[in-house]
Amino acid sequence: MLRVLSEVRQTLRESGVRGTFRRYGWKLVAAVFCYYLVRDLTLYVLLPYLVARQFMN
Repeated sequence: MLRVLSEVRQTLRESGVRGTFRRYGWKLVAAVFCYYLVRDLTLYVLLPYLVARQFMN
């Protein structure tokens, strides 16, 4: 996993965003989207819900 991330980083440095998109395509875009979706749902929905539920009881 870390090897793939270092390859993506190196490709981004060498050929920019366009080159990275050409090499990895929509899979990279989908992976970044899913990462931020899970992260934001946890931070902005799940944690406030759990905190509010504790105060309601």
